[in-house]
Amino acid sequence: MAPEKSIHGFTLVELAIVLTVLGLIVGLGSELLPLLVKQNKLMESRACVQEARTALIGYALASGRLPFAGADTSGSESPGRLSGYLPWSVLGIHGVDAYMQTLAYAVDTHLTTTTTIEEFTENLNQLISGIQPPDLFCDNGATATACVIISAGENRLADTPNDDNHNGRVDIHDDNRFAAVGQPIDRTYDDILQAVSAAYLRGRLD
Repeated sequence: MAPEKSIHGFTLVELAIVLTVLGLIVGLGSELLPLLVKQNKLMESRACVQEARTALIGYALASGRLPFAGADTSGSESPGRLSGYLPWSVLGIHGVDAYMQTLAYAVDTHLTTTTTIEEFTENLNQLISGIQPPDLFCDNGATATACVIISAGENRLADTPNDDNHNGRVDIHDDNRFAAVGQPIDRTYDDILQAVSAAYLRGRLD
């Protein structure tokens, strides 16, 4: 006759330890998950803005001009409009950040109506040399800028100095003076901004 096998269960102390460990894991997870989601959305939005910057550079080099801004989120450009929404359909990209908001866009007027690469290059030269005063700046006027792309970030509203009239958008009523690229995100500023300088575009044409 085979000997009886002893069956051991968990003691109350062991169960208490397991439950305590599980509680700590769940507690840490509930605190870390929102932070991880927030960080992921930030990284995704930065990638969207960078994609738009790359597409705009490609468009300019191929067509000899930069597109006008859009008056709405449809993705088309509105002739004569220098600030508003990114014309994402014209560029062949999605144009929406991780918060499902269409990217904002502003462009220097001197770079929107050229029809050849030669004319575009000449206008860039004039902007860089100061012969033609730029009408779009980043970093408190320190950098003459060809175009700017902005995700409004987690709060879904454009922040000062990107929005001057406090309506939460980049539009024709703002003064075309934008924050520095890479301005730190804090409690009052969470926009994600990329720019293309006139000097950078000119260098790409060499």
